[in-house]
Amino acid sequence: MTTTTGTAADEAWVVVSAGTFTLNGAGGVDTLFLGTSLTKDYSVSSGADGIHVDSVSAASSPLHATLQNMEVLVYNSGHDYQGIGNMNVAFFDGSKSSLNANTSRPASNFSIFPTATGYSAQAKDGLGLYTLKNIQRLQFSDKNLALDLSSTGNATLVAETLGAVLGASSVNNTSYVGIGLKFVDADTATSANQKLLDVIQLALNAVLGNNPTHAQVVDLIYTSLVGSHPTAAQAAPFVAQLDSGSATPASLGVMAAQLPLNLSNINLTGLASTGLAYTGYSL
Repeated sequence: MTTTTGTAADEAWVVVSAGTFTLNGAGGVDTLFLGTSLTKDYSVSSGADGIHVDSVSAASSPLHATLQNMEVLVYNSGHDYQGIGNMNVAFFDGSKSSLNANTSRPASNFSIFPTATGYSAQAKDGLGLYTLKNIQRLQFSDKNLALDLSSTGNATLVAETLGAVLGASSVNNTSYVGIGLKFVDADTATSANQKLLDVIQLALNAVLGNNPTHAQVVDLIYTSLVGSHPTAAQAAPFVAQLDSGSATPASLGVMAAQLPLNLSNINLTGLASTGLAYTGYSL
């Protein structure tokens, strides 16, 4: 019988062929992948020497695994997760069900980090692991996180809009984010660019009213981006674009929203790692 011992890091092993072995994960959150097998194909029990995983079929090559310091078993090609050793785990795939994932625990109990296929939410007490794929919203007991932060994701469009119209600090206003997400999620436009135009216009109307002067529009957007009001000379080219009709207030806002300066101001890269917090809205 072979014995394999891991390290203090989070690690994963894959069963390639059945047999008898002992696997000691050591530290971290350690996972054993059981391929296409289903949960009904195995018996999982506790023993004095660890967790025993035994195949229950009459296969010619049965599996008998003794697991020590291991936390997660994964079946059914990654679709079914089972926690062992007091670990609560769940796998959420929005392409197969809801775009929401929910937990009754507060967000402060979890560390959120991106993975190759989505996000993971790891409980800080070591007793919970949620794997998220194609999930747009993660709802905790105390706040919600928007995770659709690709270049065309609705959460990205909202963050870009807030930075360009209300300033970078507004992305931390969870109520503003919730209002923006509710609007963009309901928008039936088929392109991300049109959705961005629509939500930019919504934000401009909220701040300036329905009929602002072109000078007011330029002043608002410039100040939100740069942090200071433009001089008359700095504002003039943009006011001229609006006066001539070569740009609209919304299209000027889109241009500003997608500037590297705005993306840096709102720390979009950081948001993609942690999610964008929001309140007052459920998808």
